[in-house]
Amino acid sequence: MTSLLAQSPAPPATPPLLGTTGTELLQFALLVAAGVWYARREGRPAARFVASALLVVSLFYLLCPETSAVQRAAGDALMCGMAVVQSAVMRLGGAPVYADGPSVAGGGFQFTYVQGCMGLSYLAMAILVLLAQPTSWRRRLLGLPVLVTGMLALNLVRLVVLYQLWAGGHAAAYDGFHRVGGGLFAAGAFALYVGILGFRVPKVPAPAPVPAAAKA
Repeated sequence: MTSLLAQSPAPPATPPLLGTTGTELLQFALLVAAGVWYARREGRPAARFVASALLVVSLFYLLCPETSAVQRAAGDALMCGMAVVQSAVMRLGGAPVYADGPSVAGGGFQFTYVQGCMGLSYLAMAILVLLAQPTSWRRRLLGLPVLVTGMLALNLVRLVVLYQLWAGGHAAAYDGFHRVGGGLFAAGAFALYVGILGFRVPKVPAPAPVPAAAKA
């Protein structure tokens, strides 16, 4: 992510951890650990789950890396949408900002998203691991919107905090918070995933038997 601030030094050049292999591996390890716990609790094959999760995530990174046209197109669309949402949320808090493509502008400067800001790899990994989890399709389908909405909301909070830190001139705090972005995504995905697996999905009651017609 870059921020273009008039009459201010350039934003920190140190790249954030968001989008690096280390924190993506951390998220994968946390998700797999939660999935193994659930599989063993439910008496399901944990080894098969680990193999399935590793396969689908590896295929995703092989066929759709961050530099691929698919991720770039999805990232561009999501960045523009997130800018609209972030500016709307900040206006509710009294900030005079507006969306300008993949940027949030106002107050004399423009805060611009770049490739990797949306954490698409983290989101895709969490979705794929959930789909590979040996559980009912009802739980998977109920959990998917919770997972996606939760991770996007977490990213929204992260972006608002980054905007406010840079707008306030807190470059050191901005740099530090920017660095731990991937760790926040990993922890957030893990918490959401555990919540989805731990939630007791109510069973649909079986229809009551129709009484036999009385004999004449």
